[in-house]
Amino acid sequence: MGNSVAITLNANNLVMKKITSTIETLGGGCGGGGGCHNNSNMTEITGILVLYNNTKFKIDDITLNFGGYCYINSTTSPYDFDGDGTIETILNELLGLVGTSITVKGFLYHQNTRLIVIYINGILYREWCLTLTN
Repeated sequence: MGNSVAITLNANNLVMKKITSTIETLGGGCGGGGGCHNNSNMTEITGILVLYNNTKFKIDDITLNFGGYCYINSTTSPYDFDGDGTIETILNELLGLVGTSITVKGFLYHQNTRLIVIYINGILYREWCLTLTN
């Protein structure tokens, strides 16, 4: 699913900063090259969430990347995005949002036709990479 790295840090001079070379995300990465991004160039899209091909989600003409189908179908969501009172798999949370207006924020790629989703309705869906330096 991703890479693991062990780091030994000197906590006296610990500084966190965002990097722009890769995104280490839950269930996938940048998917298609073009480098990854920082928070300042995220794109926000609001619209009706649509399910197509029974496995993919869209708002208007933008395909939303929440991670691979096997991942979203087997991983517990970090939040009750559909508001039904139960935290379910990511897929079931998303299915509960189909047909409703949502706002997603993330990184456009593939000629601005796909969005790697980082936020759903202002709530962090998945992390993007940070680097630690001392």
